Amino acid sequence: MGAEPVAYRYSKPIEYAGGQTEALLAVPLDSQVYTATRDGYPDLRLLDQAGAETPFLLEKSVEPHSEIVHERHGGGVAGMKPLGAAGIEVLLRADKDTPPTDGLTLVTPLADYEQRVQVFGSDDGKNWSPLVQDAAIYDYSRYMDVSNRDIPLPANGYRHFKLVIADAARTRQSELTELTRHLQAGKERERSETTTVHTEPLRIDRVELWHKVSRSLPAEEKKFDYPVVAFKTEEDAKNHWTVIDVQSNREPLTQLALHSPERNYSRGATVQVEVKRGIESQWRDIGGATVQSLRFENLNREQTGIGFPEQRQTHYRILVRNQDNPPLSIDGVAAQGNGYRLLFLAAPGKSYRLHYGAEKAEQPRYDTAPITEPLRAGYQPVAARLGPEQAANPQPPAMDFAGLLNSRYFLGAVIALTVAILAWALVGAGRRIGQMPED
Repeated sequence: MGAEPVAYRYSKPIEYAGGQTEALLAVPLDSQVYTATRDGYPDLRLLDQAGAETPFLLEKSVEPHSEIVHERHGGGVAGMKPLGAAGIEVLLRADKDTPPTDGLTLVTPLADYEQRVQVFGSDDGKNWSPLVQDAAIYDYSRYMDVSNRDIPLPANGYRHFKLVIADAARTRQSELTELTRHLQAGKERERSETTTVHTEPLRIDRVELWHKVSRSLPAEEKKFDYPVVAFKTEEDAKNHWTVIDVQSNREPLTQLALHSPERNYSRGATVQVEVKRGIESQWRDIGGATVQSLRFENLNREQTGIGFPEQRQTHYRILVRNQDNPPLSIDGVAAQGNGYRLLFLAAPGKSYRLHYGAEKAEQPRYDTAPITEPLRAGYQPVAARLGPEQAANPQPPAMDFAGLLNSRYFLGAVIALTVAILAWALVGAGRRIGQMPED
């Protein structure tokens, strides 16, 4: 006796231009498919208009990736002279035939400082044109790991540059204050405080000239923005946590990001998912990060995302550790994750539908060489898309005896019935013993 056909709850038509010639198609999955399919996507089937199953390849979407880096080129300090009482003027020259200079880096051994710099450019080292009026270089390591020594320049073709630092000495107060008290007859008559002021010049070891270079990197996973179904927050005063419950549509998420109207904060945050073991469940950590928003003068840093390995859950929980700080208000949660696409060879004159959402479907095994070989040869698939979702006609479910026997409700009912029978038997036995004649 053959296996019963698997019932798929939903289907979508494959829509694409053409259809009169054979084509390699790429069809991105959408949120409705993610919501209805099981982990690992074993319940995806592609059928043509005659109901014949069509092999396909399911792969993660990737995209080319590059990064912009600073590459040093020849040149450096050509001279320096004092400017006024505390300023300096530094002359720089780029070597001949070097690329246009996109920026400068001041290398200094100092820490805990802030300086303002002006930059001028010249073709001949005599006639100067302003490039940057008020750049900031700083190091705030006394408070946090924040520093900047780079000065980006606008597009230019100059080979000569001039840095002007109006106050090349920094002034700071010593952390020790001398307190003098004058007493007369045991009573304080006068008090004076003396604070030591220490002046330290801005020492520059060297100035590096650089240009921007784009470097190609291996293709990386393409990220997609996904909607958050709902979220709610509550405060755990005992543990000093802000707890955010997030609901999603089971898309393949890799990051949740918080949005807060507040500024200048830095908090540790953890993302958790619910794991069920039997009839019990517990929360398991899957990712953590420091979420922060720092905006002070020229400092503008924001990092509110919490990354984790790909998950397809309907329910996530985020814990924000406030410690003794006021609770962080949250007015939005954004979700981001991977995307998958289905690739297959479409025959001329045929139409196709994607069927999905079945409890009993097993992972199909297809010959995917006819799909992967054209991709390796450099052929680009034709973009297609999924049409509107259509629900299948509901069929009365067949009796699942194996599922029934393994159901905790069935087992609970059996245990309860067994206990009741034993109790009834014990009561009956007790009555019979009580009715026995005494010797």
